[in-house]
Amino acid sequence: MEIIPVPHPAPTFSRGRVIGALLVIGPVIVLVFLPTVLGLHRYVVADRAMEGSADGIHRGSVALTRKVPATDLTVGDVIVFRPPDAAGGSSGDSVTRRIVAIQDGVARTRGDNKDGDDPWRLDVSASTYPRVEFVIPWIGYPFSGEAGQGGWFLLVAMTALALVLAVVAPRWRVRQRQRPGHPGHRAGVR
Repeated sequence: MEIIPVPHPAPTFSRGRVIGALLVIGPVIVLVFLPTVLGLHRYVVADRAMEGSADGIHRGSVALTRKVPATDLTVGDVIVFRPPDAAGGSSGDSVTRRIVAIQDGVARTRGDNKDGDDPWRLDVSASTYPRVEFVIPWIGYPFSGEAGQGGWFLLVAMTALALVLAVVAPRWRVRQRQRPGHPGHRAGVR
C-alpha cells in the first residue's frame, strides 16, 4: 500500500491577513470613500491660524466640510474659503477661519491663533460655503506639502498594491514549497 500525503496550503485569507487588510483599507475608506458617500469634501489645513483654541484645527489636519447656504452660517462656525483680494475676486490658497461676526450679510473672520480679525470681509448673503463638520488631526501632513492632491492618489495606489501583495504572496509561497528540492517539498511515502 502506498500513502502519498497531499500538501495543504495555508488559507489565503487567514485571520491575521484579514486584520492587516482592514488596517490598510480602513484609513482609505474613512478618508477617501466615506466622505464622498456622506456628501463631505476633504480639505487639508496648511496654515497655523486655527491652532490657538483648545478645539483648534492644527496644520496637517484633514477637515471634512459640507457646503451649506450662507444663510445657515452662524457666529462660531468654522468655514473654508479663498480670501477675497482687493479687486473683489478670490486669490491664493483656501484658508480655514472662524466666523466672529455677521452683520448685514457680511461676515468677519479670524484665526483662533490671531489677535485681530482678518483684513477681508465675506459676502455671506447669496452663496454657499464649506463648513467644517469633522477634523481628523495629523493625517493630512503627507498631502499638505508638494504632494498636494497627488497624495490622495498615492494613498489609494499603495492600498491597492498592499491588497495585491496580500493575495499574490501566499500563492507564490505555496508554489515555492511545491517545487522539488525545496525544504518544504514532501515526497510520497512508499
